[in-house]
Amino acid sequence: MHAFRSILLAITRQHTSEMELRQTFQLARDNRATLLIAIFDHSLETFHHLQFIPLEQKLEDHLRQQLEEELERLKAQAWEHGIEAQTTIVYGRPRQTIHEVIREHSIDLVIKLADASGALSRKQLTGNDLALLRKCPVPILMMADREQLPEFSGKIMVAMDVGNADSEVHTLNRTLLKYGIYLAAQEQSELHLVSVWSIPLRKGALNTLSDEELYELHEITQRRYHNKLKELMEEEGLNKEEQLNVSIHELHGKPAPEIQQLSNKLNVDVIVMGTMSRPRKGILVGNTAENIMNSIYCSILAVKPEGFISPLERTDE
Repeated sequence: MHAFRSILLAITRQHTSEMELRQTFQLARDNRATLLIAIFDHSLETFHHLQFIPLEQKLEDHLRQQLEEELERLKAQAWEHGIEAQTTIVYGRPRQTIHEVIREHSIDLVIKLADASGALSRKQLTGNDLALLRKCPVPILMMADREQLPEFSGKIMVAMDVGNADSEVHTLNRTLLKYGIYLAAQEQSELHLVSVWSIPLRKGALNTLSDEELYELHEITQRRYHNKLKELMEEEGLNKEEQLNVSIHELHGKPAPEIQQLSNKLNVDVIVMGTMSRPRKGILVGNTAENIMNSIYCSILAVKPEGFISPLERTDE
């Protein structure tokens, strides 16, 4: 199986890490995929707005030379790993320009290092990263800078909303599981499947139940989530995949904090999770997903549902 055919390594502010490059080269090699290395830069736009005349042309030439030299360096590194990469300079922010690059080169995976943010340069997701995660029409691997963390731990986590009966969510869950299985097999990693369950009733309604009834409701709800997760695993043939080391985590509570705590406790390398295009309940969407993304330090493979239309296809923001 080759999950990815054409990979884009998106670099902002000449911001890269050795781990990011190694991971990109390995994915490209394992998938026999084409690789495009693109530096996104909006400095020229800033120059034009500030009108540095007569220094504008000199500054612009110097910047172009710097970017071209950096691309040559990265291209040479790719070649050392047996990969003949294409390179390009894209003038503008990724959140505004990446759709055209994806369409022109038929990209099916974007890899990007999360930008440093905050006074202490913490490697959490910035507003630009979150915007890109929302708008990117193909799966995007937003990589954490592992300089602040231990070495690669060999753990892949897949977070799924198995309690949602919507067919679109079910299809997305299967896609997430496929990616998790694929990455775990490629990296020879542990695979951790996570489902967070809760009682879908307000506290006032629960107060009307006896202790026995409340206990029974918890048992029924937990069993329903468990059975749904098992069904997903069977649909993807995971129970027959003897080579994978699989752990199941069925947590009770609110999705965002539960997933955050578990991922940090396990020190996972990548969380595979979905992002939906319209408001829904569950771990796959909106503010909940973004809270998870913005409060963990591991890398994230964010996957859109089938048929997702990026806002960049309709307008440049």
